[in-house]
Amino acid sequence: MTGNTSRVRFVWRAAVLSGAVAAATLAASWQAQAATAAVPSGAKYVALGSSYAAGPGIPPTKPGSPPACARSANNYASQVAAKLKLALTDVTCSGATTANILTTAQSGQGPQIEAVTADTKLVTVTIGGNDVNYVGSLYAYSCQTSGGSGCAGVDQAAMDTALKSVHTKIGNVVSAVRRRAPQAKVLLVNYLTVLPRTGPACTGVPLTQAQVDFERGVASRLRDATAQAASASGASVIDAASASATHDACSASPWIEKYAPPNGRAGYHPTPTGMAAVAELVVRHES
Repeated sequence: MTGNTSRVRFVWRAAVLSGAVAAATLAASWQAQAATAAVPSGAKYVALGSSYAAGPGIPPTKPGSPPACARSANNYASQVAAKLKLALTDVTCSGATTANILTTAQSGQGPQIEAVTADTKLVTVTIGGNDVNYVGSLYAYSCQTSGGSGCAGVDQAAMDTALKSVHTKIGNVVSAVRRRAPQAKVLLVNYLTVLPRTGPACTGVPLTQAQVDFERGVASRLRDATAQAASASGASVIDAASASATHDACSASPWIEKYAPPNGRAGYHPTPTGMAAVAELVVRHES
């Protein structure tokens, strides 16, 4: 009797394990198909992220959006939706962190993830920079170097600590999207390149060489963190960082503004040309 019971338990456990493996294989297979399938015209598209997705300083402001989010009607999500004929829900917001996507309200809107519903077919995400104080530190150093007053400080040790875990936080965003919209394609759009690949900064980008070197390292680690999160979660990367490598703020054809641009634009943020270029990268990926 004991032998028969052991055999029954073995068969039952094997069946459970086999079923779990089959389910996991089916889910992985479906996600792989979703990652390559074209998103149909009219499908729901949700844009999540921070200012590099929202588009502060690029007119016009999106009607009905929270003023503090500085969400442009010409940000990359709006351009992608128009070109691919998708139904866009844009909840991007300047200053957002991964917490503002997952759990924490910001500027009068709830956590961004609430916009993702079961019928969502495409989600773009640009996030992580504020988690590690990337652009904030660029502003702070530029303020200090240009002789500004009331400049913020930069805690490099805290930034280093944040950079070590930001890939997990970005991955958590992808996981949350998949739970709410299992059929959605998830694209992680990384950050446009701010500084030249080598050498010093330039007029209008007031940074010392040591500050330039530090910020290049931050940008590189943030790009790697996004790639790591994508690899672990099965999301795809839209590599805006590499595409903009020769379009930094000091270049002849910049996709990023300098520290204090004219016309109310946002310093160290995408230019209208840069935002259009990111949109084109997404459209090409989906075409």
